Amino acid sequence: MSDSVHTPPGPPLIGNVSRFADDPLRVLTGVQEAYGGQYPVVRLDPSVGPRFNIVLDSDLVHDVLADRDRFRRPAVGPEEQQRQGLLSSDGILWEQQRSVLQPSFVGGKLAEYAAISSDTVDAMIAEWPAEGTVDLHEELSVLTLRVITQSLFSRDTDDDRARAVHDAMATLSAEVEPSLADFVLPEQVQSEPSDAFEAADQTIEGVAQEFVDWHQSQADPPDDMITALIEAKSDPSVELSDDELIDEAVLFMTGGQETTALTITYAFYWLSQHPEMRERVAAEAQSVLDGDLPTWDDLSDLTYTERVVRETLRLTPAVWNIAREVRHDTTLAGADFESDEVVLMSPYAHHRDSRTWTDPLSFRPDRWAGEASRGHNSYFPFGSGPRVCIGKQIALTEAQFTLAHVLQEFDVVVEQDELSLQPSVTLRPRNTVRASVTAR
Repeated sequence: MSDSVHTPPGPPLIGNVSRFADDPLRVLTGVQEAYGGQYPVVRLDPSVGPRFNIVLDSDLVHDVLADRDRFRRPAVGPEEQQRQGLLSSDGILWEQQRSVLQPSFVGGKLAEYAAISSDTVDAMIAEWPAEGTVDLHEELSVLTLRVITQSLFSRDTDDDRARAVHDAMATLSAEVEPSLADFVLPEQVQSEPSDAFEAADQTIEGVAQEFVDWHQSQADPPDDMITALIEAKSDPSVELSDDELIDEAVLFMTGGQETTALTITYAFYWLSQHPEMRERVAAEAQSVLDGDLPTWDDLSDLTYTERVVRETLRLTPAVWNIAREVRHDTTLAGADFESDEVVLMSPYAHHRDSRTWTDPLSFRPDRWAGEASRGHNSYFPFGSGPRVCIGKQIALTEAQFTLAHVLQEFDVVVEQDELSLQPSVTLRPRNTVRASVTAR
């Protein structure tokens, strides 16, 4: 590789990869702050295994994410390595899946999903005590799974199944948290998934299997995502096996649940740190909604609530890191890259770069009223390019509706002053997030 790729100093033999494995968030933000503006890319170079490169230039991030000819999405962790849904597939299979699923995420469908979101939030808070405490992350995981399954699978999920999926996701995430062995040992000598991991994966797959089986048993199945996949499966030009149909259901079910639940959890956390902002969201909700459920037509009027969601995604993006593998020897930013090298692009780090953001570590929703642009290259909580999150608008709508409707009915205060974060496949809280709730 040419000298234009800088390698930060690190311990001998294992280099600076050990630091990344110990605390990836600190390393990514530290490298971004120290070397951004000087180098477009820096390299973490272990003594064995693939070389890891961190993209510091935001324009280059979008170039890499847009270039499917030179960069592919790697399978992250054992759960994704054995699944072939839209979130993890590549090439022709990905193109086929995306074209089949795209109609489920546009037009009038979004208004339908918004109504489902409102009704489901209302059902959640109807079960809350007038005064007490709740496991906020678990409550929101149940909520978001119910919204996803009703929106995309046309069937609700009972609480027991939803909580089982929430617990299973915690088990999976704990096992795929970065470790030094992941980076320096060949894949064939790394440890196999634990029994707990396999059991958690089977729990999630079993829930998805029930939805697929139900659709296949219907003489007139509903017009939804699973039906679209089943119909596409009968087309000889579409390569979609029975296993891939289940994989698709699993990955949408968990991906849609996990990232949105985390975003709303973190929004409540930040608003708990800033009570005046929490009251401003509540006042806006009461003004716009006047005690009613939010509707699609209300979305554009919940302007401050949207800023809160945008700022939450800036400081605590559920997708904290995006990885790509080099398909074949190529050149990037004037440097030579070899096949199978890994390229890392961290929304978490880019969203905290002091060269881009004023007062970057402060939670300031009103920055989105002027100085900050949704389209800024340094802001990419949903990724970029052809693989940008297909459910982006559903997630944003659900987050806004949940904050607005909950806060017009309840005061919600997260009890922890500081959250310990676990950078796994997503950015999760390490511990239970308890919140006190008080009916207004």
